[in-house]
Amino acid sequence: MRSQFIKYIGKNRRVHTNRGEQMNLLHALAISIGVLIVGWVYLSVGNPDLNLVVWAGVVGWGSFYAAGSGIEGLKKALAGNISGALWAFVALVVYTQLGGASVLTLAILVGLAAAGMVLQAKVTALSFIPGAFLGAATWVGASGGAELSQKSIFILVSLAAGSVLGFLSEAGGKKLANAE
Repeated sequence: MRSQFIKYIGKNRRVHTNRGEQMNLLHALAISIGVLIVGWVYLSVGNPDLNLVVWAGVVGWGSFYAAGSGIEGLKKALAGNISGALWAFVALVVYTQLGGASVLTLAILVGLAAAGMVLQAKVTALSFIPGAFLGAATWVGASGGAELSQKSIFILVSLAAGSVLGFLSEAGGKKLANAE
């Protein structure tokens, strides 16, 4: 119904309607994100057997927008988040293999992982440094630990799902703002 009133989109990213109403892209994104996040939370919390981590999905979602959005933002968010989670996993595996007794050892391993997350930015696909740090923090915060398990795998699935939902929310917002 609303689409029949759309006239054109001006340079200020506002939708102009025949009735003089305006909807900018930010409002359209708010609607799209709001609707999709309702679905994400309902799916994740309402189906605990799926092992989805709600907040990890939100981290992936935010990473998508922070990485610049679009297909490139999606690629960078996915690569950054997953690589960061893997750096954290490796640091924890090595720490466990070394006996896990020394805080200094843990600190050094985290420092090495952080350095690796920065240095990997030489590779274009891994150039979103904040995404790597967010992925590592999510791995640790969601108790990914030093062993691969169904729970830890779903931390990665949740991060990736969030990035994909970010992509879909952007597409939905643009569609709403450009409706004719």
